[in-house]
Parts: sequence; structure tokens; C-alpha cells
Amino acid sequence: MMRSPLHYALALVVAVSAAAVGCGGKGAETPENAGPDIHSVNASVVMKDCPDSGKGMNSKAANTAIRKLVAPCSKVPGGAAHFQATLMPGGRIQLASPDGDPTQGVVPTCVLENQLNHGVALKKPCKLDVFLEEGKVGAAAEPAAEDQEK
Repeated sequence: MMRSPLHYALALVVAVSAAAVGCGGKGAETPENAGPDIHSVNASVVMKDCPDSGKGMNSKAANTAIRKLVAPCSKVPGGAAHFQATLMPGGRIQLASPDGDPTQGVVPTCVLENQLNHGVALKKPCKLDVFLEEGKVGAAAEPAAEDQEK
């Protein structure tokens, strides 16, 4: 049995990094302001229900649509978000709570910066679970305990 490329695309992990760079003053650097914090937002997408996935659906276009959807997210309020994105026939993307209710749930506003549309040819809706998680990367290291005792 040959798997469609979409099955592999659903292991999609998108890393969006942004540096929080401020306007520094002329004071001496302390460990609190030694350098910019770099944040990383990881996005994982899992196919929930997609009847067209094995029927010639363009998995590259689906992958691109989801990457564009989460690309503006350099931070996630609360550190994490979980929502459903449904690729609708006709090109619209519908956002909903993880259980699929479009009137409930929380979607980060960074996702809403997009025109919620896609270029995937579909006959039936394709439901995807989207998980966003924020973390710090390369933050300034804490001084060693023996250095603090001196």
C-alpha cells in the first residue's frame, strides 16, 4: 500500500522564530538584559478527518496552506494553543475549537492575520488539528551557583 505524501506532510513541524529586540539604554548589561530573548513557536498538525487525502489531493498545497496559516505566530498567548482548522471545498479555511465547534474555542490572533483561504482542490472538508507551542531558545544562561557565592 502506497501512502500519499499528505500522510507524511501531517508530521509537519513548523518552527517560526522571532527575536524580541528592544531599544537598549546605555546602562551596564546585567543578566536580566544581557541579550535578546529568542522565542520559537512550534506548530504540529495532525489530520483528523480528510476524505480526499488518498484521492489525489495536492498535499504540497495543503502543507503550504497550514504553514501560511501559522507563519505570523512568533508568540502564543499562554504559551500554547490547540484548535481545529478545516480546509473547506472552495478555498475557505474554517477555524474552530478542537472539538469542531466554530462558536467556541480560542485561536491566537496571529492566525487571524491571514486571509483564511487555501488553494487545495477538495470535494469534502479536510479537518486538521493544529497545536502551537511557544518556547524560549538560546536565552541567557543563568550564572553558575559557585559564581553567585563569591
